[in-house]
Amino acid sequence: MPSRICAVFLTLALPTTLWGQTTSDLVADPNLSSRCRELLKDRNDKVATRQRLTGLLQRNQNLLKQTPESRSLMNKRLKANEITLRNELYLATLQVQSMEEAIIRSGCPGINL
Repeated sequence: MPSRICAVFLTLALPTTLWGQTTSDLVADPNLSSRCRELLKDRNDKVATRQRLTGLLQRNQNLLKQTPESRSLMNKRLKANEITLRNELYLATLQVQSMEEAIIRSGCPGINL
């Protein structure tokens, strides 16, 4: 009788211990996590660059509004600067999108984009 109870206990307890494993029990690959940290750091740096470019563009637009028409050379320089800043901002935005896609493709766990 005790062997029968033990057999029933094993058949009931064994599958739950095998199925009860969670992903937190699994060991994470250190190469993957270091690569993910590197990708996220690069993305955060590029986002900071994009924010700086946005601020510079706003500042340039304010200067362009405040500059008198008599300062034609200054207006030309500010307009050329605005075009350059817009191009840089566009490229930075594309790079951020590309980096986000690379992060997702690499399968980084727990990302917050």
